[in-house]
Amino acid sequence: MYPSICITHLCDLDTLSAHPLDTRPSPYLQVGSNQLVLYDVRKSVKEEIKEITMSGLSAMLNVGMTEIRIISKAFPWSIDIKAPAGYHVTCNSVFRALHDQLQNYITDVEWAIVAVDKTRKKAICEAANLRQKKDKDNKLKRIDWLGDMTVFKGLEEDKEFENEICLRGQMTVTGTWVARFGKKDM
Repeated sequence: MYPSICITHLCDLDTLSAHPLDTRPSPYLQVGSNQLVLYDVRKSVKEEIKEITMSGLSAMLNVGMTEIRIISKAFPWSIDIKAPAGYHVTCNSVFRALHDQLQNYITDVEWAIVAVDKTRKKAICEAANLRQKKDKDNKLKRIDWLGDMTVFKGLEEDKEFENEICLRGQMTVTGTWVARFGKKDM
């Protein structure tokens, strides 16, 4: 069983830490919790999460994780987050990594995955058209893959899904979590 993920404080040095007594992610990152932070990954962390919210979260623990892997049923790639030497992965790091990775362009290989799935392809193209009206970038981005499900709903443990999606022989990361996304109005 994985250790839980907890926040020490949400700023540049905040820690996403392991706690052996609790198997759930912190309420700030936990699926199904009364999340205090709803993050629309289309926008930058600075733009979407108010500074007062970032600085107002109190310390919980002081033991941290140095790396985590995020996978999702909403997209086919993994996001590895590794803290610099001497630091720990932070909640801020999770939010930033999600945003940054989803701003990358969809590759030819990724597009080949959806080319045969007309429903998925249509949803991606519709999301891209809406986004392109605002940012004038006409290339498909990974954020378009999420369609209208762009609100980060949290992290959860799903060992079965993890075993299905992770390649055999691939280096494992102790803290592997499944990200869930939803609509803004939910």
